[in-house]
Order: sequence, then C-alpha cells, then structure tokens
Amino acid sequence: MRLALAVLMIVLPQRLKHLLARHVLKWDVDPTAYIGRSLVMVRKVTLGPGSSIGPMNIIRDLEELRLGEGASIATRNRIAGIPLASTVFQKPNRNPSLVLGDYAMITVAHELDCSDLIELKEYAVVAGFRCSILTHNLNLVKDRFESKPVVLGARSVVMSNCTLLSSSVPDRSIISAGSVVTTPLTTNLTLYRGNPAEAVRSLPESLKFFHRVGLQAQIADEVAALKKETLQGEV
Repeated sequence: MRLALAVLMIVLPQRLKHLLARHVLKWDVDPTAYIGRSLVMVRKVTLGPGSSIGPMNIIRDLEELRLGEGASIATRNRIAGIPLASTVFQKPNRNPSLVLGDYAMITVAHELDCSDLIELKEYAVVAGFRCSILTHNLNLVKDRFESKPVVLGARSVVMSNCTLLSSSVPDRSIISAGSVVTTPLTTNLTLYRGNPAEAVRSLPESLKFFHRVGLQAQIADEVAALKKETLQGEV
C-alpha cells in the first residue's frame, strides 16, 4: 500500500497530490509547497511555505523529511535511510532523517545516505553535481557499522563532486569542488580544499553568498518552471 501511494503521488496533478498528502498520508504540506514527479517513501513529511521537491528524485526509508520555508530539493537526487527497525546499527538514538532549514538547497544528482540525520541549516547549499554525504561508516576495530549525524552550517556551501564522511561543515564556509571531508571542520568563514579537506584561507565576511536574502522570488520562479514542466507532461 505504501509503495502504491508513493507511485500515485508521482502521476497525480499538483492539487490532488496535496489532498492525498494531507488527508491520506497525513503529511504537513503548506498550500504553497510544490511536489514534483518524485518517489517519496517517508513516514513523516513537513513542507514549509514555498518549499519544493523537483522531479526524478528518490527519497525513501526516512523517519522524517522536513523542508523549511523556501527550501528545495532540485532533481535526480537519491536520498535513502535505513529504518530504525534494522539490526545493522546498534546505536539506540539513531535518527534517519533529512532536515533542510529555511532556503537551504540540494541541487542535482547528489547521493545522500541518511542512516542518521543529515541537516542543512538555513541557506546552506549542496551545490553543483554528484556530491556524496555519508552518515555511516564501518568501524574496522569493532567490526560493526556506526552512524553519526552530518550538519551543514548556516550559509555554507559544498561544491560539485565532494564527499562528506560522517563529518560536519561550519557556518559560512565553502568546501571546494572534489574535496573529501573525513573529520568535523570547525572554523567559520573558511575555504576548505583537498583530500582530506584542509583550511586554505579565510573568507571575507562581506562575501555576498553569506548575505543572501529575499530568495522568495527565485524560489517562486523555480517552482513555476517545475509546475510548467509537469503540466506540459500531463497534456
């Protein structure tokens, strides 16, 4: 039944998607949120005002998916958790969820392992293409899988083809394309680069990326474009 409802959500027009989401699946979906043609198999979903899930995403086996105001997941992303009932992990308080703060964004063709929590604070961005974010690892000493949350700080950005391994990114920092983050980074306003990623230089607080406001119009344009694409496909 769960899979059938998820597939039905893909093909329904937007208005009926909202009705099914709110009244059958019991999701908390703002009337201005947009749900594209994506497979979403998540128990608890909250979509804030102006938030959007674009087409061709696969989002499954999460305890919770939460998008704040204006937050967005663009297209062709694979986001998967491991249910709490699984015996793979022994951690009692694991939280296989994805949380996007206000105006946070996941762009195109990324892989997110939500064995534990992945959280993007407000205005944080997983940018470009083909980033991998992993919240689990194999402890070779104990010969067992372990999990740890990954948090992207407010107004931080992870560029194309980066890998984050059970690590976090500080506020207003940039992870250069192709970098591998294996340990938690701690210094704000810093450019990190390399494998493993290391601090390269400080960043000016005046960088415009760190002061973005009023993204409502941009998000509205993106949602309108996605709606147009969906409506054309339904004709």
